Amino acid sequence: MAKFFTIASGSSGNSSFVGASGEGILIDCGISCRGITTALKNRGIDPDSLAGILITHEHIDHVRGLAVFLSHHKVPLYASASVLKYLSSNGLVPFNAVLKEIDEHGEVIGGMLVKPFRTSHDSVGSLGYSITTPDEHRISICTDTGYITDSAREHLLNSEAVLIEANYDNGMLDFGPYPYHLKRRIKGPQGHLSNAECAAFLPELVKSGAIHIVLGHLSKENNTPEVALQTCISELSLAGMKQNRDYIIFAAPRSEPSENILL
Repeated sequence: MAKFFTIASGSSGNSSFVGASGEGILIDCGISCRGITTALKNRGIDPDSLAGILITHEHIDHVRGLAVFLSHHKVPLYASASVLKYLSSNGLVPFNAVLKEIDEHGEVIGGMLVKPFRTSHDSVGSLGYSITTPDEHRISICTDTGYITDSAREHLLNSEAVLIEANYDNGMLDFGPYPYHLKRRIKGPQGHLSNAECAAFLPELVKSGAIHIVLGHLSKENNTPEVALQTCISELSLAGMKQNRDYIIFAAPRSEPSENILL
């Protein structure tokens, strides 16, 4: 049986867990070490038992707790080569951390096949990940991308559970308090995925076999869970797909663990 849950998801911090057959992988460490370890232990997971940590990119809301976590738990860290170099050069990992460039063709971590894919973000080397468990369940994570890249589409399709970005509502961003240059960055091709852009992709995703959809990385200032969900459910309804019949959807909580998704 496979298990997936988000520990935190939003512009203030991100972290998720995927596990199967007694093994586990952490994706991002964007909140405090204490917050991550508490969430894991509350689900019966020993942080020292993790087979690896996958980092999507180097922005602080994805690595805030990484250095402290690795100083207490000797877990291998996987990311793109450029992200690993950035983390090491900027003191964001301990000097003795085990750093491993993720194989672009995929590699087995804790009995699970992890395949990275390129996302489009203003990072030195941002990635998303699809993770296939020993019993052939695929869980994919795609946040922090200005659009769905061809590589992302290839890996997201045929996943049973997907964490996908729904960062902002166009109207809330346009008329919100952010300065123009920041609005332009967020809406740009290396920024973030809007509710509408996420929603437009979901019918294709559900047709390919996605059952569980988790909307993640919602902006605190430019979105709400209710708005994001309404946008996505409306698009899926127009495609003839019914919630809780053809798919299950929820918005990941910002600062607390989500419910377990069991496959």
